[in-house]
Amino acid sequence: MFILVGAWTISTPVKSYMSLAIIFASFMFVSGIFQLVFSINNRNEIDNWGWHFVGAMFDFVVGAVLFFNPAITMAVLPFIIAFYFMFKGFATFGFAFDMKKYGSEGWGWLLASGTLSVIFSLMILFNPTLGGLTIVFFTALAFFSLGLFNITLAFALKKIKEKSGDVKDLLGNLKEKLS
Repeated sequence: MFILVGAWTISTPVKSYMSLAIIFASFMFVSGIFQLVFSINNRNEIDNWGWHFVGAMFDFVVGAVLFFNPAITMAVLPFIIAFYFMFKGFATFGFAFDMKKYGSEGWGWLLASGTLSVIFSLMILFNPTLGGLTIVFFTALAFFSLGLFNITLAFALKKIKEKSGDVKDLLGNLKEKLS
């Protein structure tokens, strides 16, 4: 979804800035809902799950506020986008180190993705007067990097799940032999 939004943003730069406020607010709001469900459902499986919950609440509340105030959102859009991607980039650092702790080989890609998100957010913060095109371009790049993060995370989690399944099978076979 992040990659598709990034492609749309780059392909329609003039319309993007005007509609980016509503799309971004909606995206944050819906993302917050899904992240809340994920964090609550996985609170017993994820170390430091409270950080996932806080991030989900942030997306949900800020997305709702922005959705119902589009004129204000357009006025402060560069700063909202920059801080959003900065927050997500730092959260990605946490995911990367969690994946490293669980033995995932792809944790470096997650770290790189988080770094890109933070770099793009800083570029937006330091260049808000360059206009809508810069914001549209850097927003699209940040969406692409977050999309790559989500894809990388999904494959890393799948590998971890497969490894844990192997361990469960091995323990089950060992238990049967001992019985």
